[in-house]
Amino acid sequence: MSGKSVFFTGATGYIGGTVLQSLINSATPPSKITALIRDSAKSDLLTSLSAAKAKGVSVVPLLGSLEELDKVREAASQADVVVSTANADDLKGVKAILEGLKQRKEKTGHRGLLIHTSGTGVLIDDSKGDYPNDKIYTDLNPTPATRISPALLSLADLSPSAPHREVDLAIIAADKAGDVKSYIVLPSTIWGPGEGEVYESGLSNSFSDQIPTLIKAALDRRRAGVVGQGKNIWPHVKITDLGKLYALIYEKATVPSPTIGHGPSGYYLGIAGEYTLFGAASRIGQALSTNKLLPDGTQTTPSTFTKEELDKYYGGSTYMGTNSRGVADRSKSIGWKPKYTDDEDMFAHIDQEVVRIEKKFGNTWDSKGKVNVY
Repeated sequence: MSGKSVFFTGATGYIGGTVLQSLINSATPPSKITALIRDSAKSDLLTSLSAAKAKGVSVVPLLGSLEELDKVREAASQADVVVSTANADDLKGVKAILEGLKQRKEKTGHRGLLIHTSGTGVLIDDSKGDYPNDKIYTDLNPTPATRISPALLSLADLSPSAPHREVDLAIIAADKAGDVKSYIVLPSTIWGPGEGEVYESGLSNSFSDQIPTLIKAALDRRRAGVVGQGKNIWPHVKITDLGKLYALIYEKATVPSPTIGHGPSGYYLGIAGEYTLFGAASRIGQALSTNKLLPDGTQTTPSTFTKEELDKYYGGSTYMGTNSRGVADRSKSIGWKPKYTDDEDMFAHIDQEVVRIEKKFGNTWDSKGKVNVY
């Protein structure tokens, strides 16, 4: 059923820009998107999106932030669908969204939809880069281990203290209470520059976090780096593939009789493939050398970050040395078919990304404006 009204948070962000573009370009686009933005200078960019005009989508800026809870609550209460891409850990902001959707349910008798962005950081361990693990989660049906494959674990078994989990559980509780229908998307390491009009116009940030931060650190320390031995494994997904997942969920959740899972059955992993930290860092070292962005004679093999470097680049966290593993069974069961599934796809992107990062940010470390998107 097309013509839904959407309240959208995070439109100027890396994930949000692609999701916004994907909704506008979808087979059943919303009739109206109210986008919460902080920067009034970007209002005209939102309202002048040619793709939206061509599809008959009205994009309306709402100046404000997630900290303005009354404004967020009111906007959510007026929307058929809320798409949350701004902050996976903003419990107060998400509660305001849930309260607004509850008000909508009480007024109209119909449950609004919430498509929320979490992340595969919820799956991490504490390996500090010293080993891979075979603790793999599925967003669909858990299965026991066999002689040839490890068990697939349920997301329901995750610790309440895991990253992002407090917010995710609040959303699931609201779904169970009948106030909303929730769909939680968990992106992994996202790579690739943002594409499309929202990025070309300067509306949205076109840089991810994990790979660019590794590149920035390598430029600053004059050598690619890893946490521990870099043996840990993470999943990855290209930003354009991820945008298609959001659009697919939106399309299938807004038909007259939706059949896709929501609430406890509404986790959707944004995972296309896997890579090791050492593999990614090695490609960064090679690319920096090939593009003559490091002093002559610099080794391309990554070295271990010192404690002082972890403090500098990651606030003392060994997060980049964790394992985070999962399979997107539910996402694929609704028809998601990511195109870029090999680690080589991401590594080929690194060859170009090192040049883009150095040109944009230089070769000295600056944490200003750093945003955690995982």
